[in-house]
Amino acid sequence: MERKEKGKAKEPQKPLKTLLLCDVDGTLLVNDRIRPEDAAALQRWKQAGNRFGLVTGRGEAFCHQLCGRLGVTPDVLITDNGAQVMLGGECVYRQWLKSSQVKAALDILQDEGLWPGLCVPFVTMPDGAHRFCRRRMPVAAMERMMEVQAHLTYFSEQDLADLLAESPSVPGLSLYVWDERNTAGVLEQARALAPEMQWHQTSHDYVEACESDKALALRALLSQMPEIPVCFAGDGPNDVPVFDMLEDAWCMDTAVDPVKAHARYVTESVAQVIERKLDYVEET
Repeated sequence: MERKEKGKAKEPQKPLKTLLLCDVDGTLLVNDRIRPEDAAALQRWKQAGNRFGLVTGRGEAFCHQLCGRLGVTPDVLITDNGAQVMLGGECVYRQWLKSSQVKAALDILQDEGLWPGLCVPFVTMPDGAHRFCRRRMPVAAMERMMEVQAHLTYFSEQDLADLLAESPSVPGLSLYVWDERNTAGVLEQARALAPEMQWHQTSHDYVEACESDKALALRALLSQMPEIPVCFAGDGPNDVPVFDMLEDAWCMDTAVDPVKAHARYVTESVAQVIERKLDYVEET
């Protein structure tokens, strides 16, 4: 099999008892929609005795909801861009940001004019609710955020400052960028202004900070289950550490070329990855 080959497997393959890990946005969720063929393939994957999990910047509550829509029970959840790892419902790794760090970053990013002009900061807790700096944002900006990001669904009434005062740590800090043309610039400025935090571009209009990354979290997971083969499918810049770590790494063909360059294979969908691993398919 050549690198980047899009053809299908030549040889019949038995179920590999493999752990398939998938990114969410741009991989399993495309324009906030699930491909029916991906859901069907994942169900077949699990029925064949393999394992499945998510590796995403999304929070734990969202991941459980997504798996419900997919019709599969996850064996593994790596959430919040690697800040937390759940294995069989048990937390086996957690690296959250100190609330004092987040507060300091919010202050300096606002002082330098990043928010709310260029972006909107918020924190998502494991309950799935998103906390915003409501007292420090113009009402119009908050209303606009709730309109353009309505898919977030759970907009907590609790002010982010109050959360940071009562909780010693949080999973991470998200910055939604109003205009995606500014995302790279917001990332660069955030890294310069708050260098003690690990900043990642997690999608075309999101920048996030956390205490870990996807590869660090995956290493922690594999220390708990060292014998199982692992396959990963993703598409974003924050997936690059995992692409560099794993031999069996697949990148969506919709990703930008610099990201594709880090993956061993390019694919059109998660269903195609599963098909190649489970089926006997004559080469076309």
